Amino acid sequence: MGRDGAPRLKLIVITDDAYGPRLCRGCGGPLMPSAKATAVFCEDACRSRHWRRMRRARARTEAVKAGVTASCPQCGAVWTVGVDRLASAVFCSPACRKRSWHARRAQSGGV
Repeated sequence: MGRDGAPRLKLIVITDDAYGPRLCRGCGGPLMPSAKATAVFCEDACRSRHWRRMRRARARTEAVKAGVTASCPQCGAVWTVGVDRLASAVFCSPACRKRSWHARRAQSGGV
């Protein structure tokens, strides 16, 4: 916003190379004309976001290839470890975790 409250307009010029407009590999937005010829991301945040997304995708692929499954001790639901839930997950949902806690509390004669 400008000092007068009006929104500032940002001029974006899309540069073309031999293959068409140069677009960011992460968000698909245009690269600025001042970007290096080897640039593939529009900004560092976009590059970091893309890297994290690719890391998660590789981890999921490896988890599916490994085929390790876990089951919920409360309801018996089965999932692939590291894909649907964290590798350290014990229960399938917060509801099952709470049900288990209440059952343990009732067994021990809790207050």
